[in-house]
Amino acid sequence: MQLIQTIAADCGIRMEPLHPSYCVSIIPLFGWYDYSFGYPSRKLLASWIDYTACKWPENYDEKSITQHFISMNEPFVNKSNTNRFIISFSHFLPRIDVMPIYIPPDKRFLYPVLGTTLLESQICKLGSDIHIYGHSHVNNQVMIDNTLYINNAFGYPYETRITSKKLKCIFEM
Repeated sequence: MQLIQTIAADCGIRMEPLHPSYCVSIIPLFGWYDYSFGYPSRKLLASWIDYTACKWPENYDEKSITQHFISMNEPFVNKSNTNRFIISFSHFLPRIDVMPIYIPPDKRFLYPVLGTTLLESQICKLGSDIHIYGHSHVNNQVMIDNTLYINNAFGYPYETRITSKKLKCIFEM
C-alpha cells in the first residue's frame, strides 16, 4: 500500500481528506470486502478474479485485509468535523441495502465481494451528509439514516442499461 501511496503522491493524487472551504470536507475511505454481505458461493469462489490476481502477505484473509484498510481511515474518522458538510467516498459499498431491489437473483451471488459494514460504521462516526461509493456498476441514489448514498457508475461499455456514463453534480457551494 505504501508503494501505491507514493506513486499516487508523485502523480499529484491526494489520498487524504480535503477541506476546500470552511463549510465542506471531502473524505476518502479505504476499504475492501469481508463477507459482511454474505458468504461466497462456489460459483463466486471459482470466478472472482481477486482470488487469483490479488497477492497478500501470508496469513491474510479478507477480514484482516479489510481491517487493515479500515484502520487507515481512523485518523480522519475520529477528528471533529463540526459545522462542515461532509462528503465521504469509497470504492466499496458500506451497506448492502444501497443495492437496488431490481437486481436479478442470479446476479446477487456477487454481494459478498461488494464491501463491508465496517465502512458504514465509519460513515456514521463522520456524520457524512453524502457518501459516494462504487464497485457495484449499478447507478443508485438513496437516503438512509440522514445520509445520501450515491453510486454514479460508469461501468463497462456494454452496461449502458445500469450505468449513466456521465458526470453528476452532487454539491454546489
